[in-house]
Order: sequence, then C-alpha cells, then structure tokens
Amino acid sequence: MIRLLSTKPLLPEEVETFATSGFQVETLPFIRVRTLDTLAPFPKADFSIFTSRNAVEAVLKVPTAKAQAPHKAFCVGEKTRKCLEKAGWEVVASFGYAQQLADHLVEQYACYSFVFFCGESRMETLPKVLAERGIPCHECLTYTTELTPKKLAKHYDGLLFFSPSAVRSFLAANSFAEEKIFCIGSTTQSALPEGVSSYIAQSPTLEGMMERCREIFNNRQT
Repeated sequence: MIRLLSTKPLLPEEVETFATSGFQVETLPFIRVRTLDTLAPFPKADFSIFTSRNAVEAVLKVPTAKAQAPHKAFCVGEKTRKCLEKAGWEVVASFGYAQQLADHLVEQYACYSFVFFCGESRMETLPKVLAERGIPCHECLTYTTELTPKKLAKHYDGLLFFSPSAVRSFLAANSFAEEKIFCIGSTTQSALPEGVSSYIAQSPTLEGMMERCREIFNNRQT
C-alpha cells in the first residue's frame, strides 16, 4: 500500500476514504491554529469575507463579533462555505481561490464595502486587489498560526500540504528526498523551494487532493 503523510489532521472517515483507494495515510500536524478570544472593533460593512474555516470559527465564538459582522458573506473554500451556512449565514458566492474571489468582487461588487476576517498569515492577493481598486475592505485578525516543526522518523511515498505555513514548518526540520509532493493549491505550492517538483490538487479540496494522488500513483479505483 502506498504510504502518504498528511501535514494536517484528517477525520477518520477521510483516512478511510484514502484507504479504499489504496493509500495508507498518517497525519502529523505541522501547524497549530489559535483563535483569538476577543477581536478588535471593525466598522459596519455590506459583506463579510472569509478565506478559511478557522476565521469563521473564530468569529462565531465571539458573541459581539458574530452579532456585528455582516451575515452575508463571500468565501474561499468548500469547508468555509459549509461552516458559514451551518451557522445560518448567507453565502453570496464561494470560490476555490482568493484571486477568483477578488476578480468577482471587482467586477460585480465594487460599490460595496467589506470586512475581511483573516489570520495573521493571510496572503496579500485579496486586500491588494481591492485596495488598488479603491474598494473599502477592513481587515480583522481572528487567529494566529504557530509553526510546529517535527523531524520525520520514517519514509513516505507522498507528502500532502494544505498551506504555505505547513510547508515552512516541514522544511524547518526536514528536507525533501524522493517523496512525491502534493499541494492543495498554487499558493501552497509557491512556498516550496525553487526547483522542487510537486503536484497541485485537481480542485482545492481534500477530494481533489486524493484524485491527484490516484492519478500520479496510477491507483485509480476500478
């Protein structure tokens, strides 16, 4: 069986899904997310923006922020969308990548204002594009990310990365050998050292990551 290492925790059913496709997945988290107990005040806005489920969970646990935040939102990621909808928020639109969201807001919502709930390691893509177009967007920090490097004690056929922070944490204690490297998206891939070969998930989801693993390892279900 092909051995994979996920650099973030997976649910038991997610590990089982990989197993039915011929992959033995172990998990070893390389980052720790800490949501803030209080959030700084933020102005009224027409819409909220979330690019991670961590930010959603952080806002939901702070009653004042939850009440004041616009409950119409744009987001990045399927899990982010599901988390918002479960909480009763209206998701106006969701996208796979921040650049796609930024382009949509510029084209369709340039006359509105936004509050962007994010982490300290958020990418510049979204705020930069909106600022260049003069679209009001206030950033509200909701969580921090701590690197938790660990030295690998065994060899894996493939490594699964879901964030640039996890890549940096991994490289703080390890180097790449002959493992095949899989990234959830182009932003994560960009954190790899120059010249390192890698594969991007077919879609920015765990399912998309598994499909790419099947393709590369020629392990498709029959």
